[in-house]
Amino acid sequence: MNRLAASLMGLLAALALDTAFAATDGPAEINTALAHARMAAAGTDLKTVDMHLHHVVNCLVGAKGAGYDASAGDPCQGMGDGALNDTPDQAIRIKLQTALDEAKHALTDTHFDSAKKSAASVVESLKTGVRPQ
Repeated sequence: MNRLAASLMGLLAALALDTAFAATDGPAEINTALAHARMAAAGTDLKTVDMHLHHVVNCLVGAKGAGYDASAGDPCQGMGDGALNDTPDQAIRIKLQTALDEAKHALTDTHFDSAKKSAASVVESLKTGVRPQ
């Protein structure tokens, strides 16, 4: 199997897994942000990592939020006003804010390896926001 096909299969599997959790583990915006954080952490170049981290930011802050970038795309369009705005649980919002801060920091990184590592931290922060650890 060629490298591209294997990468696509991995991404589809991650999306399917995240979709399965969506019904039980929190707002769709959080689960979509988590899926994109995982895609960023699995990215094969800095451009891909950054694109998916922008998606994470957009899902967390919503279209009217600080840091929202419409030009990056919004996989959470129509789901709500951003996970930080739509999540009533303060403890979860604190974890989402941590993930947002990590994603914004990672977007300033111009080094592929460290940006990927930061994306993995975003994954962990988002996982704790939707599932008890």
